[in-house]
Amino acid sequence: MKNKGNIYLALGLLCEIYFIGTIIFGGRVTFAEFYLGLGVLLITIGLIKRKSKKEYILIRPGKTRTAIKICFIIGLASFVVIEGCIIQSAISKHRDRSDYLVILGAGLRGEVPSTALYQRLYASLEYIEINPKVKIVVSGGKGSGESITEAEAMKRFLIKHGVAEEQIIKEEKSTSTLENMKFTAAVLSGLDKSGNIEVTIVTNNFHMFRAKFLAQRQGLKVYGYPAPLHPMLVPTCFVREYLAVINSFIFDK
Repeated sequence: MKNKGNIYLALGLLCEIYFIGTIIFGGRVTFAEFYLGLGVLLITIGLIKRKSKKEYILIRPGKTRTAIKICFIIGLASFVVIEGCIIQSAISKHRDRSDYLVILGAGLRGEVPSTALYQRLYASLEYIEINPKVKIVVSGGKGSGESITEAEAMKRFLIKHGVAEEQIIKEEKSTSTLENMKFTAAVLSGLDKSGNIEVTIVTNNFHMFRAKFLAQRQGLKVYGYPAPLHPMLVPTCFVREYLAVINSFIFDK
């Protein structure tokens, strides 16, 4: 029992260390609290097992235990399939020229882009260097703690780095990934009557799969040019994205 307790304690401590790391390297990251809570739970179980002299079976064999096992297997299978799709989109880069390059916003501190947004903007510069004449849509509204819209901040960054102002189209109303795609599709349909508009999306790697399928729902032909993510944030962002994909698949029409 002590060995099992030590394993739980070690895993719990790793979760707590990881949570602290996300705060240091990623600021206030949504869903990082999951690892804080998981760490507390594992440490508690570890302490109980170290002191306990008996094995306790929380759920006795029977229909309830079988049902829980089935649900666990289904959940695990869905996690593997969805994470596989997320990872595939995270590593696949489309370098050929599309009709438009669409850069998704990712938060500002006043007028200063967040780390995630800087990563997206520098990835965009890579794509623009390959396809210098591409038209660019910067998509993002104004959120809490932001002095200007994310679209305006992105436009300023791109111009500062040598992109011609006339190449840039702003979409300044969106506050979510679904709205990014809806409002961008509306802007592009007003500018381009040819139909079958082809876009390359720039967002952080973990976010690419969801962004692409939401864009496809708006009738766009979609490719991706994923931006990197700080390694410390990979577990948080990729696990959270599994839940976000399920939520978007069901509710984001």
